[in-house]
Amino acid sequence: MNEQSMNDQRVNDQRVNARRMPEPSLAGSADDPTAGTGETRAMRGIRIGLVLLGAALLAWGAYVMFDTVRATRIPGVALWIIAAIILHDAILAPIVFLLGTLISRAGHRFGGAVVVVIEGFVVVGSIMALIVVPIMIATNFTPDNPTVLPLNYGFNLAVFFVVLAVLAAGLAVVLYSRSKRTNERPDTRHS
Repeated sequence: MNEQSMNDQRVNDQRVNARRMPEPSLAGSADDPTAGTGETRAMRGIRIGLVLLGAALLAWGAYVMFDTVRATRIPGVALWIIAAIILHDAILAPIVFLLGTLISRAGHRFGGAVVVVIEGFVVVGSIMALIVVPIMIATNFTPDNPTVLPLNYGFNLAVFFVVLAVLAAGLAVVLYSRSKRTNERPDTRHS
C-alpha cells in the first residue's frame, strides 16, 4: 500500500468513526435531567443541599420570629423585610451590577485581582448600608429617649466607607504592582 492510499484509508476511518459517535445532546433525558448542561452530579448534590439548608434556615427564622415577636409587631417586621427586598432588588443590585460591568470592562487594564477587590468593596459597602440605613431612619422615629439608639450612625457609616475604601485601594495598589512586576520580568526560558 502506498502512502496516498494509507492517508485515504485513515481519513475514511475517521469519517466512519465520526458517524458512529453520538451527537451531544443539550436537552436533558428522562434518566439524567442534567445531561448537556455541564452540571455534574456533585454540583447538583451541592445545589440541592444548599437549597435544603436555606429552606431549613428560613423555617427556623419564621419559628423564632413567631415565637419571640408579639403578634402586633409582625406587620412591622413584614414591612421591613419587604422594604429590604425592594431596596436590594431595585436599588442595590442594579448599582452593583452596573459597577461590576464597568469594572469588568476596565479590568483588562488592571488585572483580575484588582477587579475582585473593587467588586468586594462595593458588595461589602452595600451590605453595610443595607444594615445601617434602617437604623438611621429609625433614629427619626424613636421616642425622646437618647439611650435607645445612642450612636451617630450616619457618621459611623461614613467612617466605615472611608476605612473600607482606603483598605480596598491599598490592596488594589499592592495587587496591581505585583501583577505589573510579574508581567515585566524577563523571560528566562530558553527556546
